[in-house]
Amino acid sequence: MSAVLEKATFSKEAYKEAAGRLFHNEREQGYKPVGLHLYRLPTGPILYARVRMHKPAAEGVYEKLIRPFFHDGIEWKRGEPKQDNGKLLYGLADVQNLPQALVIVGEGEQKADELTKIGAGRLAGVTSGSASSASHADWSPLAGRHVLLWPDFDEPGSKYVDAIAAKLQVLGCALQRVDVAALDLPHKGDVMDWAERFRAAHDRTPTADDVLALPMTKAVPLDPPIGDPAEIDVWPAPQLLSAMTAPLDYPIESLPPRLRAAVEEVHRFVQAPLALVASTAVAALSLAIQAHVDVKRAERLTGPVGLFMLTIADSGERKSTCDTFFTRAIRDYEAEQAVDGKFVIDNYQADLAAWEANYNGVKEKIKSTAKAGKQSTTDLREELRDLEHDKPVQPKVPRLVYADVTPEALAFSLYKQWPSGGVVSAEAGIVFGSHGMGADSVMRNLATLNQLWDGNSLTIDRRTSDSYTVRGARLTVALQVQAATLRSFFDRSGALARGTGFLARFLIAWPQSTQGYRLFKDAPDDWPHLDAFNQRIADILRLPIPTDEGGNLVPVMLPLSPEAKDAWTKFHDEVEVSLRTGGELCDVRDVASKSADNAARLAALFHMFSGDTGPIAVDALENASSIAAWHLSESKRFFSELAVPEDVVHAGRLDAWLIEHCSATGAPSVSRRDAQRLGPVRKREPLAEALQVLEDLGRLRVEQMGKQITVNPALLEGVAL
Repeated sequence: MSAVLEKATFSKEAYKEAAGRLFHNEREQGYKPVGLHLYRLPTGPILYARVRMHKPAAEGVYEKLIRPFFHDGIEWKRGEPKQDNGKLLYGLADVQNLPQALVIVGEGEQKADELTKIGAGRLAGVTSGSASSASHADWSPLAGRHVLLWPDFDEPGSKYVDAIAAKLQVLGCALQRVDVAALDLPHKGDVMDWAERFRAAHDRTPTADDVLALPMTKAVPLDPPIGDPAEIDVWPAPQLLSAMTAPLDYPIESLPPRLRAAVEEVHRFVQAPLALVASTAVAALSLAIQAHVDVKRAERLTGPVGLFMLTIADSGERKSTCDTFFTRAIRDYEAEQAVDGKFVIDNYQADLAAWEANYNGVKEKIKSTAKAGKQSTTDLREELRDLEHDKPVQPKVPRLVYADVTPEALAFSLYKQWPSGGVVSAEAGIVFGSHGMGADSVMRNLATLNQLWDGNSLTIDRRTSDSYTVRGARLTVALQVQAATLRSFFDRSGALARGTGFLARFLIAWPQSTQGYRLFKDAPDDWPHLDAFNQRIADILRLPIPTDEGGNLVPVMLPLSPEAKDAWTKFHDEVEVSLRTGGELCDVRDVASKSADNAARLAALFHMFSGDTGPIAVDALENASSIAAWHLSESKRFFSELAVPEDVVHAGRLDAWLIEHCSATGAPSVSRRDAQRLGPVRKREPLAEALQVLEDLGRLRVEQMGKQITVNPALLEGVAL
């Protein structure tokens, strides 16, 4: 056990509060907490806990869910802490405090608590957990004690106490066993059933004497001895894969109703990860709205509303399809403007050709006159100056969407063609893997993108052509990149990507893949919510963009209402406090420092998309803060795992998939072929490396000549197999 865990002690109330936060999603699914079981060290401090939840399935029937969680010294996490010497027994503190008590071992924490309560100091209920947990628990603290084994009245219950008897026998324990067959219990009947029947029959609570009066058999010596390795399947305690953190559900309820309806409609058909679908839609809002409004967070704290969004996912997750749905109005607008602008561009080119002819003619006259030396060139030079002032200005025709573009080319287009645009790519390797992000130019190009996110003026100095300054431009970035490509980018750029604040500006999503679960669906005949979404985007795009005399954007400033300002301040301060050393966000300070800014940007986008007027309302700000906080949790998850070796990252994703798959199928095993075909690690070598990592941690076994993968039963507790 680590020193960090030994020092990180929390009260029962703290565990209750943590359970409420960690298992919020389960409560949303209809599960209600009915018990909290605290695993205490012999000296009393809590090492970890297991929350018991029930969900009504039918009258008198419920689904059971039991999940462990702990505090690692920094934050609360699902799972059990690493325990080097085997799993801690539940009820061990009672055993320590009651040295003369009879130890009764049963299956499950609820029964151990009941027996300790009944015993009133004479009995100490103990358990290792479920029927599959006996082999990986540390039973040594019971050495030499008098132990009564109370199995559930079924085959798994019998095998459970058989396995325990084998371990306690070598520890010198005096063993007896309740003869459950003589208790007239129903099949699967247990301690709780016996106690309930006793109360009904005797109109009182049973006591320790009633327990001791039960029919018993002597558990040892046994002939032949229990514990033949060939008959008892002994698993090690699974070690915690601590580098991996489970993702939170995307808070879709925080999106504006019209946006949420469109996202859900597309998600139902495309079946891409929900966070990917939602991020694509939000990026479309950013691209359409950013030219029209800025947001004022506080006095002297103003800025653009354009977002940088990054979805980390494999190819084939259907981001391109989602882009097509949500940017339809934007691309239609571009096409319309290109057609309408063709006549204007043709006229401009004709005017420019005529101007160049006049300009060059005057230059030739100056040259010949100066050469002859017979008259002054003053009038000709004045004519040339006048022509310079009359040079035709290239009309700006909207171009909003870019894919394969370098930051320098993007800046020039924002300066020359249209002051608002977006880099939208389903294969962001084009961006992160391009020569524009090479080692020689990465610092300059990251700074360019940072300046555009900030909305600052940007001066581009050139050696072979005119320098220029981009003023008032607005930029959205919406990319999908594979984790391997992003790792390679970090390898090339070193610490610059984070040190310059480049990735800190992104709202990151790292959703779990839906590939392998997207069964065919016919496209719906109508898309009412998506059509409404695109109609609203089209209406916004047709609004004239606000510009100054020089053609630079001057978006309308949207302030926060007083209530929204209070909510924004609260969100900002909560994040700020978490940046302290040892705080929940101290390892992602760069990203967290931009989170409140992104929340204000999202609020402004939600405000305008919804057609609201006046200052930004508190509801928009609170919903935006919920979205920003979710992206912040994704950033923390990604950056904490970025430093982890790739084989361990693959192992974490495979581990989560295996547990989910076995839970869904009700089988403890899956073929290696199906794991490769359906799971998150599709290539042979990375799969082999991930399996080796998980096998070394005792989380699975690769059996049948490498063809079958069996998950450690301890990881499937609470799942009916």
